[in-house]
Amino acid sequence: MKTILTALCFLIAFLSSSSAFSQSVENRIDELLTQAKEDCASDGGVLELSGSEVNKFDFDEDGVTDLSILHEIDYNCSSSASLFQGTAGAVVHIMTDKDYFSGYVREVQAVTAFNNKQVILLGLHGSACDEAGYIRCVKAISLHDGRIISTKGH
Repeated sequence: MKTILTALCFLIAFLSSSSAFSQSVENRIDELLTQAKEDCASDGGVLELSGSEVNKFDFDEDGVTDLSILHEIDYNCSSSASLFQGTAGAVVHIMTDKDYFSGYVREVQAVTAFNNKQVILLGLHGSACDEAGYIRCVKAISLHDGRIISTKGH
């Protein structure tokens, strides 16, 4: 009986794992937005959201979000123009149900390349490529089985 109950628990956990991961991405987004509102309030301001700060992508068109991107460049704190952004851009949070990446970027764009492969382009401050800050530097990342793939050390 104990073996059957254990097997049943594993089966239930396995069957609900994709929705649990998806929910954790949603929870992370909610927590990040709540933290931003608190940070702005502690600076004496009110956070205004543009409505475009969160983008979700279903690359394989199966009805499930494969990638969520929260870009703080779309935050507007009434007390400070530079609380969430500066010359290096703003923090971007790139999330899947299995992986997470964050860093300062100026722009984020998802494009299709290389035999219909989805690639996320990050527009960075020039210093990320050993150039002057005004020179645009681009980093590309991709997804594989829910993991964020990028070059190391670049």
